[in-house]
Amino acid sequence: MPEVKIFRTHDFQALANKARQERRIIMLLVSQVDCAYCHLIKEEIIRPMILGGDFKNEILIREMFMDEGETVIDFQGMRREAADFAHGYGVFVTPTLLFLDPDGKELAEQMVGVNTMEMYYYYVDQSIRAALKKQAGQAA
Repeated sequence: MPEVKIFRTHDFQALANKARQERRIIMLLVSQVDCAYCHLIKEEIIRPMILGGDFKNEILIREMFMDEGETVIDFQGMRREAADFAHGYGVFVTPTLLFLDPDGKELAEQMVGVNTMEMYYYYVDQSIRAALKKQAGQAA
């Protein structure tokens, strides 16, 4: 498989500006360095999505590590511990997928952990579609 980069984010304010300008939503993988299931999701679901161009014009896919020592700039421009940022969304388990609008509001239910890998893409697809529908409803 060709090399496909999943961009890591530390600056949610800049990411929000990009999402707003491009009228896209943010699919954020909250991860940890030693998380085997995070790696599996990246290899089996996210990289093929990027390669296939799935939702290419509708979503920005990013990854954030919530390991100790990681810091981010939140949607309000404040520097915070990445784990505190994640905890603000109720995230304590990795992997967790968040579906966010450019203001950082959740548009679809979080996907926490991995239940069935065989069905995981289907659930991601359904969550993205729900988030896009909600986003479209907010814009109307």
